[in-house]
Amino acid sequence: MYTNNAHMCSFSTITLAPAEDICFRLASFPKPGDVIKVSAETVTPGGKGLNVARWLSGRGHNVRASGLLGSDNEESFMEMMAEYGIEDFMKRIDGATRANAMFVSPEGMFKINKNAFPNLSDNDWSYEQLVKPCIEGSDICILAGSLPYNMPQDAYAEIIVLLRSAGVTAVLDTSGEALKYGVAVQPCMIKPNREECSELLKRSIASDEDFRDAALELLDSCECVIISDGAGGSWFGFRELLCKSVYHVSSPEVEVLDTTAAGDALLAEFCHHYFPGRQVSEEAMRYASAAGAAATTVYGAEYPPISQVEQLARYVNVRKLS
Repeated sequence: MYTNNAHMCSFSTITLAPAEDICFRLASFPKPGDVIKVSAETVTPGGKGLNVARWLSGRGHNVRASGLLGSDNEESFMEMMAEYGIEDFMKRIDGATRANAMFVSPEGMFKINKNAFPNLSDNDWSYEQLVKPCIEGSDICILAGSLPYNMPQDAYAEIIVLLRSAGVTAVLDTSGEALKYGVAVQPCMIKPNREECSELLKRSIASDEDFRDAALELLDSCECVIISDGAGGSWFGFRELLCKSVYHVSSPEVEVLDTTAAGDALLAEFCHHYFPGRQVSEEAMRYASAAGAAATTVYGAEYPPISQVEQLARYVNVRKLS
């Protein structure tokens, strides 16, 4: 499905809160008291890390998937990983993986996210079980998504330290306390959206200057930061030796059907271009933005053909802010 034009490196992903993403299509946006009538639905096994894994595998990389997976409904996840050639190292636990619902209509959309693995106990998992496949089989590990309710909020931070000690580069895409603890141990790259970044830095972020200053501050803790803002585009920050640079990257106009996994597509496509050379590249930023936009033109967490990404990349503008 995808073509590849970058030097290959091996990736792993850690998904601690996977989900079956169900997209319900509605004829009209519901009002209070309405009975919601569904005209069609799309079900995609995913979760942020697995969405990234699927994109990178489609781009030609060897990918290992680690994390947690409920044994009661593992079949669709196993089929997806087998289809894309993703090596399955997900730790099975009792119970079912959650289902998240996106409702889309011509007038708008809304999403319902459930908590992952509410009955998770310390006996269900260990850091060694999660990290070992990543250390043994990858150069870069992408930790993406929320944490289960009963998991320590510094779990990603602990994993990043273990990865670094084994020479594996860590990329983090999460929110809230998990992001705060993760940033403190200095992963290579982070990708918060505007709201997550505002919560992390405890201030409002609205103007170009706000985004620029936020990226510059976060570059004290990581080599690369991506702050996404939907149709407003993204802000990419880089730290090279003692120099910092920040760019605004526009988002091409598309007909948005479903925003599920758009940020995952952006991150995965950028990592495809950025690693292993880790050079600042306007092409990488353009393609990443185009991938995120293209992902909104399909329902669920499925991904569009790379030809669409290539076409949209022509309409992405990159502007250096500092």
